[in-house]
Amino acid sequence: MSTERADIRKSSGDTAFETRDFYLACFLRRTGYDLLDLRAEGRRKVFVFRDRPTRREDVLAFYGQGAMVPPLAFSATIKDMKALLHNA
Repeated sequence: MSTERADIRKSSGDTAFETRDFYLACFLRRTGYDLLDLRAEGRRKVFVFRDRPTRREDVLAFYGQGAMVPPLAFSATIKDMKALLHNA
């Protein structure tokens, strides 16, 4: 079962990318993707990002362990995203 969905048109005309994968969302946020929305889907949250042409490669790099992110910066992003989840 896939946790991502792309090519969602937002009202501004931007193409968005959605994921329910918390750590992928943290990675995307850390690497500069703009978080457009955080919406509830039952008990879960869906992270909505502004899509980029390189998103497919970025996601594959994340899952294939080919992405390079500074560990302390990634840890700080995880803390920020958890706070966002608990305060949303």
